Amino acid sequence: MSKPVALITGGGSGIGLAIAEHLINIHGYRVVILDVNKERGAAEAKRLNNADNCLFKEVDVTDFDQQAQAFQQTCEWGGGRLDMFVANAGIGDGDSVYKDLKGVDEKTGLPKPVDLRTLDVNLNAVIQGVHLARHFFLKNATPGGKIVITSSCLGVYANHSLPLYSASKHALVGFVRSTAPVFTGMDITINALLPVLIETNLMPEAVRPLWDRAQLTPLSTVSKAIDSIMDAKVTGQTIELSLDQTVFSKQQAFSTPNAKWMCEQHKLWEMACEPLLPKPPGQNVGELQ
Repeated sequence: MSKPVALITGGGSGIGLAIAEHLINIHGYRVVILDVNKERGAAEAKRLNNADNCLFKEVDVTDFDQQAQAFQQTCEWGGGRLDMFVANAGIGDGDSVYKDLKGVDEKTGLPKPVDLRTLDVNLNAVIQGVHLARHFFLKNATPGGKIVITSSCLGVYANHSLPLYSASKHALVGFVRSTAPVFTGMDITINALLPVLIETNLMPEAVRPLWDRAQLTPLSTVSKAIDSIMDAKVTGQTIELSLDQTVFSKQQAFSTPNAKWMCEQHKLWEMACEPLLPKPPGQNVGELQ
């Protein structure tokens, strides 16, 4: 029987690389690493490529065609299967909503638009990746697969310095919690990892020495979280990674009975959105573990 296959975006370093290494060495996976840094990604894939277990592809995930091609090539390289998608690629804020970094248009006197590449990488490309993963998961001999999204604790707690980044990570939490009940009916699990702070390439070099290193979460906690997803059919979870702890963060309670009523009108919502859903109204929400 062929080995399971995973595709990991942003897999050339940090969290993505740690997951790739853990899947290969502990869970017996073959892994395709996607990254925009060709030199770094190719070197790490070569290091991990014992017995043809790792492949690197240079891909900008914001380019749908590039990402789609990478999924196709992964499936072919993996012998016609894809078992896991890890959406890990991410960037910090590259523009400001507090001041005009790019100046003002001389003709109109209006500010130039905010550069939203942070949302393109952290959110839009993730959604497109999940869309592609679902497509290939359902082509497996036994349909189904696992999706892991790297979010951040800023996705639930926010931060004033990184409003675009925080917004993208908030959105991922909502996306995971929204899609999980429907994906479970397709034998697809989807979960989000929310690290508190792990030292990765997102952290500016000048700032790294200033952090209290006792408060940094080690990459071993990422591996622990992956194990919790692999060993059981866990889905719809947002898992905070804090030092050596993996904390399953629950959705906040409904503020009023009216809010609860609105969110639980599943069949009516499904009737309104029937063309978008895989099954007839009332049959789309599966039971989560």
